[in-house]
Amino acid sequence: MWDTFPVEGQRDLLREHGLHDLFSGQWVQTEDVGDVVRRLGVDPASGVVCDFPTAMRSYDRYSDEIVVWLGEHAPGWAHMLTLSGTAPPKEVIDTLSAGRRRVFDVFFIWETGHLNNRYTYDGVCIGDVSPPYPGGVGEVEEFTPYSRGLELGDGMSTAEVFDRILCMVGRITGRFIDRDWFSSPRTLYRLPRKH
Repeated sequence: MWDTFPVEGQRDLLREHGLHDLFSGQWVQTEDVGDVVRRLGVDPASGVVCDFPTAMRSYDRYSDEIVVWLGEHAPGWAHMLTLSGTAPPKEVIDTLSAGRRRVFDVFFIWETGHLNNRYTYDGVCIGDVSPPYPGGVGEVEEFTPYSRGLELGDGMSTAEVFDRILCMVGRITGRFIDRDWFSSPRTLYRLPRKH
């Protein structure tokens, strides 16, 4: 997957499925989605298995409550889509990455173009996963090989950079966001207020 491209544009798919105000997604390296639930401090029995349209009923970027839709993304990876609230706090990301795990945390507000993406490993934020400019090296050098054909250019919009970041994360994790991703059931959880 070093230099493959998704069948459809990542941000186009997000917008088509109603994620046109805010995107907050976290990719967590794990073989066990249940472990992610435990690390979140959530009662596993409190989760509601549902499809994406049902999960979107919880979509509210202005809420104080954090609601996530969590499930397997690809072998070795889980994906957590934050539907309510802006993004999980740093402490949550640190907890998810503890024990030598990788977490990619990507946050984008369409209206303002505010973009944040962090790569955290074992509780430490290492940097971001943005592709480099042509001939350059990414902030996290080990991911530079995944950036072929995604290099940044002068004058590129933040939305274009966001799309390229999603492509890089898809290459690294082994799966892009696609229509099957949206049609697969996952589990909806409300994070405890302590976070």
